[in-house]
Amino acid sequence: MVRGLAPDPSVIRVGRDYWLATSTFDHLPGIRLWHSVNLRDWVPMGGAVTRPAQYRRDGKAGALDLFAPTLRHHRGVFYLVCTNVAEGQGNFLLTARDPAGDWSDAVWLDDGGFDPSLFFDADGTCYYTRRTLDLASLERGGDLGPVVQGVLDPGTGRLGPLRAITPGPRGWCSNDIEGPHLYRIGAWYYLFAAEGGTWAGHMQTVARSRSPWGPFEPCPWNPVLTHRHRVMHPLQTLGHAELVEDASGGWWALALGVRKRGQHHLLGRETMLAPVEWRDGWPVIGAGGELETGMEAARSPETGGAVRSPAGLWGQGWRSLGQWDEALELDGADVLLPCGAGLGVLHGGGAVLLPQSEPVQAFEAWVPVPEAGGATGVAVFANAAHWYALRRTGGSLVFARQVDDLATAAEARDPGGPLRIRIEAGPERYRFLLARPEGWEVLGEGAARLLSAESCEWFTGVSFALLAEGEGGAARFGEVTVG
Repeated sequence: MVRGLAPDPSVIRVGRDYWLATSTFDHLPGIRLWHSVNLRDWVPMGGAVTRPAQYRRDGKAGALDLFAPTLRHHRGVFYLVCTNVAEGQGNFLLTARDPAGDWSDAVWLDDGGFDPSLFFDADGTCYYTRRTLDLASLERGGDLGPVVQGVLDPGTGRLGPLRAITPGPRGWCSNDIEGPHLYRIGAWYYLFAAEGGTWAGHMQTVARSRSPWGPFEPCPWNPVLTHRHRVMHPLQTLGHAELVEDASGGWWALALGVRKRGQHHLLGRETMLAPVEWRDGWPVIGAGGELETGMEAARSPETGGAVRSPAGLWGQGWRSLGQWDEALELDGADVLLPCGAGLGVLHGGGAVLLPQSEPVQAFEAWVPVPEAGGATGVAVFANAAHWYALRRTGGSLVFARQVDDLATAAEARDPGGPLRIRIEAGPERYRFLLARPEGWEVLGEGAARLLSAESCEWFTGVSFALLAEGEGGAARFGEVTVG
């Protein structure tokens, strides 16, 4: 699995290489890319979206929320389609010859719905498929709309008329159908889709047809993947799956899911792997549509290829809130962070994030003395209204907690000089500790559940953060480690 923030997986195999794209929402680089040669071990390769011309229609830095990309490869070109759901944006297309290299500026396609997908048929026809979103119907107690499809010229971005390919404005098992992906396997066209919303009712369904336009016949045992009925199982919200064929002709599904403890989860939606068998021309995912931790498969997807080594800050998994300052860089185990606005502000500098990837984890750094009038520190961050932070400012160590509209702060004396600060993350608490000659001293703590996705009602999970707030140059955080 891909641990930590890695939702909405879209996977392909090109020769000996598996490539994966995952959602990033309001984090940059956008549309996270991963590389593997066995579907189990994934190396982060940075992101496809690095500049405003790729996520804003006006090419200027601004709001972004990148939902559910689809990654495809056709005749030597890699294609990504995605949605910036921020106001006034929409669905766009990027291309590259090398997925680990630079991607093109955005070609804007349309502004309706989200979760766009591409399918290249054997004759070269490119089909563009996405969900619709009829909120007015929902308010009346109705359905959220059909899956629609049109023919796309990927060279120009010219999109033909869209028409519904599902028989009604709903899914096969719910009033909401999203994340559509079209495949041709043998003589059948398969329409994979997620249903039931992305929380406890999430599921994967499938239908098939002899034509890419339908009519589509639903699988007799839909949903083909879900844990909506396993309410206390640690794996939840399973769905939004994609299929991939390995080099030996075996099939696999990569799906999103969360690892819950009790009623909440902290790590965001992760990517999970399951073997796929075929029965009567229909896919059977995992153990009859269910997953277990540590499942074993009867075959291996190994390709014998070599994994590329990541480079730089983004290759190590770091993220930015909004467009970053070009002075931000990784220097060995040190991070040079330009001073800026800080947590939750679209600004070049001030904060850099590393998603938490395990329920029990420790994050440490040497935190430098701040510039006059500024602050340096560390934080755990879920969104702009849910975070805990320990800052050095004005000769004090200030531990602050922000949870919705409730805020607390406590101060202690700053002993001066570089300080080794540690965050201990656990399923129940986050603790902030200062290294003293006699050992670690706890300076503050907060309940983990208050930063959970359920409390935030958002998808990104918790990230560790370095903070350099104010004006001035760049703060050097030394020997940054996570483990």
